[in-house]
Amino acid sequence: MLPATTSTSFLTALNLLYFSLVFVMATFGSVVLFLNLSGGVSAEVDEEFATLLRYILIVGLPAGLAAGYFLFKRLIGSPDSSTPLREKLFKYQNALLIRSALFEIPGLFGAVSALITMDNSFLLFTGIAIVMFFLFRPTVYSITTDLNLSQSDRLILENPDSPLI
Repeated sequence: MLPATTSTSFLTALNLLYFSLVFVMATFGSVVLFLNLSGGVSAEVDEEFATLLRYILIVGLPAGLAAGYFLFKRLIGSPDSSTPLREKLFKYQNALLIRSALFEIPGLFGAVSALITMDNSFLLFTGIAIVMFFLFRPTVYSITTDLNLSQSDRLILENPDSPLI
């Protein structure tokens, strides 16, 4: 029989998964910066193509952030107070992964654009996506607010050893 999931183990797993996405994006951006500064990848890129990529990112970054935010809010909806906390949290986890993917797409696209064009200014878009990840990270307070948890559910979530019911 599997041990009961505690609030600490759930939050640890959620944050580990969430910040692994940030780590991948930051690492890829750092590798691209290193390659661009060291001249490791050299290719001739048409200036019009670089401008097109920049326009795509100027539109794509706010669109991805907005789509992630609104889709997240729609997916978690207004949970019924009779729904068990465990179900609410797994619904939150699924919505968080979808929001993270929509936040990550423009960030990785910025890093790829920087690699293709050898223009490090594209990494600014990756940096903005990383900052947004940190601003919207899952905390007990944000989970409580987003799910509109009752006081009893909040106490269970705040207590590190309490099993999720």
